[in-house]
Amino acid sequence: MFDKKIDILIFFILIQANLFGYIDPGTGSLLFSALFGIIGTLFFLSKALLIKLKTMSFSKNKSIDTEASKKARIIIYGEDKRYCNVFKPIIEELIKLEMPVIYYSSSEDDPIFEIKNDLLHTEFIGVGNKAYAKLNFIEADICLMTTPNLDVFQLKRSKGVKKYIHIFHAPNEASLYCLYSLDFFDAVLLSGENQISDIRELENTRNTKLKDLEIIGSTYLDELNKKKEAASKSITKVQNKKTVLIAPSWGMNGLLTRFGEKIIDPILESGYYVIIRPHPQSSISERDMLERLKNKYKNNADIEWDFNIDNIYSLSKADVMISDFSGVIFDYAFLFDKPAIIPSFSFDKRGYDAFELKEETWTFKTLPNISISIDENNFSNISSIIEYTINNNELKDNIIKAKEEAYKFQGEAAKNGALVLKTYLESV
Repeated sequence: MFDKKIDILIFFILIQANLFGYIDPGTGSLLFSALFGIIGTLFFLSKALLIKLKTMSFSKNKSIDTEASKKARIIIYGEDKRYCNVFKPIIEELIKLEMPVIYYSSSEDDPIFEIKNDLLHTEFIGVGNKAYAKLNFIEADICLMTTPNLDVFQLKRSKGVKKYIHIFHAPNEASLYCLYSLDFFDAVLLSGENQISDIRELENTRNTKLKDLEIIGSTYLDELNKKKEAASKSITKVQNKKTVLIAPSWGMNGLLTRFGEKIIDPILESGYYVIIRPHPQSSISERDMLERLKNKYKNNADIEWDFNIDNIYSLSKADVMISDFSGVIFDYAFLFDKPAIIPSFSFDKRGYDAFELKEETWTFKTLPNISISIDENNFSNISSIIEYTINNNELKDNIIKAKEEAYKFQGEAAKNGALVLKTYLESV
C-alpha cells in the first residue's frame, strides 16, 4: 500500500517537471530533498505501523483491556516459563501492595498466566523477533526482566520506558553472560554481594553509566527452597544404586559438549543411576548433540533425562552432582549443603564479560572451595571420586561461607524486590 503511494508521488512530480519544461537546479534540489525526506518518513512510519499491527495479534488477551493494563506502570517480561520462580513471588507481593502489573511472556503455557487478579494483566507476545517487536515499543515507568544484552542485539530500549531493571536468576555473576550483558540497564536486582564488583569494574572499564544496584536476595532459590520438602517426600530412589546428577551449562565450555559419553560411560559402568538434566538452551542450540546422546542410551534403564521446568526434583534425588560452571552448582550447594564434582579444564572467556576483568570472577574463585575436581585422564577412576565427594564433610564450611556472600535475605527476596520497585516508581 505504502509502496504504491510512493510510486504515485514520484510519478506526479516527474509529470509536473515535464509540464513546466524546466526546473532550475536550486528548486530541483529542494524538491528532491523534500521528496526523499517524505519517502524516508513514510518508510519508517510504515515499518513502525506494521510492527504495531503485527504485535497486536500476539496478545493472549488481545481484545481485553483490563484495569491493570490501563493503570500499570510496571511491565515484567519473562522470556521463558522457566523463570516463573523468579517473577511469580514478586508479582504476588506487588499485588499485595495494590500495584498494577503487566506481565508479558514468550511461553504460551507460562504458569504465571494462572494467576487471576484484577491488578495483573498477562499476555503471550510470541518468541524471538515477534516478542522483541512488541517490547521495543512498550510504554512503562519500569521494565523488569532476566533477559540480558538489552540494546545490544534485537531487544532495544523503548523510548517509552523510563527505567530498565535486570534481575538475576542465579547466585553467580553477570560476567559469565555474553559481552555487554548489563551495560544498558539502569538498575540490577542482586542476590548477593558477590555480584557487585564485576558490574562496577566493567562500568569503569567501559565508561558506562553507573547502575543502581540493590541486593534483594534470590526469589528463585526461595521458591525452590519452599518446594524442597515436598520434592524430597515425592521422590523414589533406585534400589541399591546411588544417583549421579549430570547438570551442565551449555556452549563450548559445557560439560556435555566437551566430554559427552567420555564421562557418562564410566559412571554407568561403575553401577550408578544417572540423571542427565541439560541446560534449557541446549535443547535449542545443541539439539543434534542431545539427540545423539539420547539415541545412544535410549535402551539403558539406568539413565533418566530431565527436561522439567524445576530442577528441585532432580536435585533432591541426587547423591552427588557433576557439572561445569553452571549456576545449578550453587542451587545444589545452597539448598542441600552438598558439594559437586567438576572436570578440570580451562574456561574460554572469549565472548563473555569475564574476558575484560582484571581478576578472576567470584564463581571461579569459589568453585574449587565447594567442589571436587577430576581430570579428564582420570575419568576411569570416577567411582572413587564420587564416593569421596559423597562422604566429604570438609567442604560444608566453605559452602556456608559462599552462601553468606551470594544468597542474602533468605526467604525475603520477593518482599524486598517489590519494595525496591515501589521506591523506584516514586522516584521516576
